[in-house]
Amino acid sequence: MNVRKALKPFYTIFIIVNSLTLMLNKQLHSAGLDADVLIIGHLFVFALTGVSFYILNKGLNAKTTFNFMSAVYGSFMMKLVVGAGVVVLYVMYAGEQKNLPAVFASMFLYLVYTFFEIKGLLELLKKK
Repeated sequence: MNVRKALKPFYTIFIIVNSLTLMLNKQLHSAGLDADVLIIGHLFVFALTGVSFYILNKGLNAKTTFNFMSAVYGSFMMKLVVGAGVVVLYVMYAGEQKNLPAVFASMFLYLVYTFFEIKGLLELLKKK
C-alpha cells in the first residue's frame, strides 16, 4: 500500500462531510448547528490530520527508536495543543455567538479522522 492509497479515506470523508453540510445547510441551521463554523472546523481538522499523518509517516521510516518516538509524541502534542488552542480562540472570539454544537461536531470529526489516520498508518506499516 502506498501513501496515496492510505490517504484516500481522508479525501472521501472530506468531500462527503462538506457536501452534506452544504446540502443540509437549512436543516442544520434549524437544528441549531452553524454550517459555516462546521465547515471551517472540518477544514481545520482535515489539515491538522494531514500534517499529523505526514509526521507519523516520516516517523515510521525513522532509523532510530528515538526518532520514531519523537514523531509520535510530536504529532500527538501538535494535535492536542493546536486543536485546543483553536477551540479556545474561537470561544473567546465568538463570545455569545459561539456555536457549541458545531464545535462538538468538529470534535467528533477529529475522532473519525484519527481513526482513519491510525488505520492507514498501520496498513502502511504492515506492507513494510
